[in-house]
Amino acid sequence: MLIGSELVAQVLRRAVELPVTGPRGGDLTPLAELIGRRLDLAAVRLRMFVDGRPVDHTWPAVRGTPGGGAAAGGVFDGGAFDGGASGDVAFGDVAFGGGSDGGAFDGGASGDVAFGDVAFGGGSDGGPAAAWAVVYRGEEIGGLLVSTRAEHPITSRTHRALGDVAGALGAVLAAAAAQERRHAAADACWQATARIADARTRAAADMESERHALERDLHDGAQLHLVSLQMAAAVVEHRLAAGELPGPELHEALADLGARLERGHTLLVETAAGITPPLLRTAGLEPALAAALREAPGTALEAGRDVRSRRYPPPVESAVYFACLEAVSNARKHAPGASVRVRLHSTYQGLAFTVEDDGPGMELSGAVWLRGPRDRLASVGGTLSVTSTPDAGTRICAVVPF
Repeated sequence: MLIGSELVAQVLRRAVELPVTGPRGGDLTPLAELIGRRLDLAAVRLRMFVDGRPVDHTWPAVRGTPGGGAAAGGVFDGGAFDGGASGDVAFGDVAFGGGSDGGAFDGGASGDVAFGDVAFGGGSDGGPAAAWAVVYRGEEIGGLLVSTRAEHPITSRTHRALGDVAGALGAVLAAAAAQERRHAAADACWQATARIADARTRAAADMESERHALERDLHDGAQLHLVSLQMAAAVVEHRLAAGELPGPELHEALADLGARLERGHTLLVETAAGITPPLLRTAGLEPALAAALREAPGTALEAGRDVRSRRYPPPVESAVYFACLEAVSNARKHAPGASVRVRLHSTYQGLAFTVEDDGPGMELSGAVWLRGPRDRLASVGGTLSVTSTPDAGTRICAVVPF
């Protein structure tokens, strides 16, 4: 059996050979195994304190060891080594041995230590345990904890050898603690990088979502005004070509076109700035729709008294408002000259609306324009359905629960 300086030399040589980088960098388990095997111990634990928390390297790593005795888990978990107010061992206070001239380690007829009489024994399933503080530059930075086999009690020579090893482990544990801090710092850096990358991804997604929302608002809100303006300009052009616009009426028609242009400009500016139409914000859904649909000749709005007399959550009002405008706009484009009716009402399911025209009907398969109002209504839990019959018109129905 190696004792004293011979064991210290082997431990230090093995420490020099340990990897300092990679996943095994800073792992002291091979040292614990070397000490345990050379001294025929049941278990060895090298404990170091890293920023106030204990970090353990234990051999053997699993419970139970061949030949009986206590395993790492049985002795080191729940005994004196993990007790105390702080949860850590006060190694300096352990009353082991007084050196070669006396103390419990040199007592008894056989010269062996009677560990059974030690006040901080080794747990319920095996041999006794002992601990030595590991000091580096005058500071206690960890400890050497051992458990003996029941059939091989520790001798005073083994005790002194373990004391010598503990005295030589200061620099080794300090280096391992530095590696542990480096690993922790690298992990923290990686996590911070991941958080930054995630934040950037979410910011990009939010920006893309905002861009789509703006695009959708421009499409749904401004499109009706632009289509109405186009139709009004076409009527003026036709009447001019037919000589049906005398001076006063021409002046009035041009003034109407100018007013429509001004309202369209205001709507575009407010939408681009993310501003809800003022009338929708202040007066509610029915007055805002009534004002907007004045720009669409041949469009009638019906609103139940229950809808006129109450307000809905702003996201619901905004979703229904823009969905109605887009439905009317598409009816004006695909069924020019047809009459359009918009109806708002409450049902047991929630706020509902229908937009129907008496035009020639339309092909619904692959209708890209439906995606916008469907997505908008879905954002507030609403659903939308469309039916279209040749020569009988198109009907759009939607409901938003509240």
